[in-house]
Amino acid sequence: MAVKTAWPVGHSCGHDEDHDLSEKRPSERAGYARWLAGRECSDCWRAKRDRQNAKDREKWQAERRAEETAAAQAWERSAEMPALEGGSDKAVEWGRRVRYQLVLAAHDHAFGIGVSDDDFAEQVETPARKITAASWWIDQRDAAGEDVAELVQDGATDLAETGNENPY
Repeated sequence: MAVKTAWPVGHSCGHDEDHDLSEKRPSERAGYARWLAGRECSDCWRAKRDRQNAKDREKWQAERRAEETAAAQAWERSAEMPALEGGSDKAVEWGRRVRYQLVLAAHDHAFGIGVSDDDFAEQVETPARKITAASWWIDQRDAAGEDVAELVQDGATDLAETGNENPY
């Protein structure tokens, strides 16, 4: 008679689960089944792991946002960018991070094609200072670096003509 390969195990979490131990040597199966009994079942283990991963992901995101916010604040001071307005505090913070990321992407693109810092300031930073609505920046969040100059020039022109970002 062969040693069984399917072992019913009562786990420490209170759940019962059948385990296929055919990959284990016959002499190791009983000991492994006892070891499994001292552990949580597969479903409980996965749920616990997923909860921990979610906490780790949230912590990482919070740390990354804090780093981005600090970098954006430092850049705003050095570039003399005005404060953003409109919307909730969260929206304003998001808009600040987006503005920083977009102008940084535009600078990387401009540097790559040989645009001088003075020309960049004139083409991107100066019109960007005129756009103080957080929602405008959030709306542009998916823009490519090479498009930012045109977007901020258009946005600043639109604001100058209408007096606000909403032309309706």
